[in-house]
Amino acid sequence: MARILISEDDESVLKVTAKILAKAGHKVSTCTSGLEALRQLGLEPADASVELPDLIILDIMMPKMDGYAVGTVIRSVGRTRAIPILVVSALREMSPLFTATVQVNGFLTKPFSPEDLLTEVAKILGQRRAVD
Repeated sequence: MARILISEDDESVLKVTAKILAKAGHKVSTCTSGLEALRQLGLEPADASVELPDLIILDIMMPKMDGYAVGTVIRSVGRTRAIPILVVSALREMSPLFTATVQVNGFLTKPFSPEDLLTEVAKILGQRRAVD
């Protein structure tokens, strides 16, 4: 299955999301901040030897560095630019500027059901395979 990085500051949401995806057969990595996500992606500090995920699940409202900033950095670097991003947020809608510049691949509003999460992940991963 796919390698998925989840960046979510709410520990309970992070654990549940990781458990759902792992049970579905995915290899899951987690972090609780935007800065930690950039470290795990080998972006801060730069480390091209880091194995990249097939999908990033990104919360918007995180301390220190929010999902908007993280997504912008991910899309600005050549080696991470094409990684699909699924935004999961308590916000009911995303900033139009964010969707236009970062080009996210999906959006789920919290709370979400396990079925909704798995459906969205499968859809995004299927789209990526069709392009590869």
